[in-house]
Order: sequence, then C-alpha cells, then structure tokens
Amino acid sequence: MKLYYSPLSVYSAKPRIAMFEKAIAHETRQVNWTPATGWIKPEELARLNPKAQIPVLVDGETAIYDSTIILEYLDERVPKPALFPAGVAERARCRMLEDLGDTLIAPNLGVLVREVLLKPDASARDREAVAQTKAELARQYQRLERELGKREYLCGEFSVADISCFSPINIASLMEGAPSPELGNLANWVSRMSKRPSVARYLAEFAEATAPLRASSQPASAQA
Repeated sequence: MKLYYSPLSVYSAKPRIAMFEKAIAHETRQVNWTPATGWIKPEELARLNPKAQIPVLVDGETAIYDSTIILEYLDERVPKPALFPAGVAERARCRMLEDLGDTLIAPNLGVLVREVLLKPDASARDREAVAQTKAELARQYQRLERELGKREYLCGEFSVADISCFSPINIASLMEGAPSPELGNLANWVSRMSKRPSVARYLAEFAEATAPLRASSQPASAQA
C-alpha cells in the first residue's frame, strides 16, 4: 500500500493513525504545504483523485480517496484490530461522531490558520472571526464531553470516531483553540489519545512538520 498524505493535513491523520494502529506496512508520498505556496501537489494526484486532494490510498491497482472511505476500506481489508463497533446502532453512532470531527470541528481550522497561525501580531487579526470560531469549537467540545461520559474512548473501544475527532482538536490546540481544562472527560481523553502508540507516532511526525511553522509564527519579540 501507498499513502499520499501530509502530517499537516487534518484528514491525512486519519488513515495514517489507522495504519499505525493496524500495523499495516505501507509506503508514503508526502505532499508539502507552506504559507507561501499552499499545497504542492504531485502531478499524479489528479489522476488518483478527481478532487486532487489528500489523503489517497493506493492498494495495488485500486486508488481510494476521501478519509472516511479510506478508513472503511482499511477496516474491511485488515479487520483486526477493528476500528468500528460490532453492533449496528453502535456503528451508526461511531460514524456520526466521525462526521462530527470531519464536518463540525475540522472546518474551524481554516479561520485559526488564517487569523492566528499566519498573523503572529494579534492586533492584525479579525477578532470577531476568531471569537466566533472559538465559540463554535467550545460547543463541539461540550458535546464530546457529554458523549464521552465515563467511557475511555468515544465508542467504548478505540475507533475511527476517536481518530477523526482527535486530529482537528490537536491542531486547534496549537492555535488558541484548545478545549477548556474544565471539561474533565475530554481532557482525560486527549491525554489518553496522545499516549496511545499509534497516535504518538503520528504526533511525532506532526511535531517535526510543524516546527518550522511554529517558529515562523512567533512574534518578532519572542524570536529575539
């Protein structure tokens, strides 16, 4: 298998973590991003995915795109350890929580990148946009707090729901979008996720990839 991805891509994190979790041997083709250039896409990406987006998984003659579809493919292709619950209702809940990460948390990252990461000077930011984004994230974090309850993971056992929700929270937390520490269930879950070997491997890649961005986003006074 070969995975087209970037450690900086919130959706690429999903198959990367899943493949680590399942111990699936695979090659990688990293797609780079910089504030100046945006995504630098290889020519073959448009052939593999008509949207020309990452992630893309190539398995022999089969190319699969869309992170959600890739996770379903991986769980059918390599069933153990399973990343979906066994029951029908539980699987539906898992998919809805995965969608929460993909469509209700992750889209907020665009504002944080534009207004926080790329504007080290806080006075230059669109404060209203940042405030609205943080408020929306807070609403979703509160929902996750309730969904977790006393569970160790969102669906009891580690699943695609955890993978999908963790990745955008991890990125948002670097740009003033971290969950409130008062959300104890969520705080414990984030800590638990960060220590899980498959997630820790991804976080190491993420830290290496973001180091230059974090350095460049510091105000001049902080860099002196």
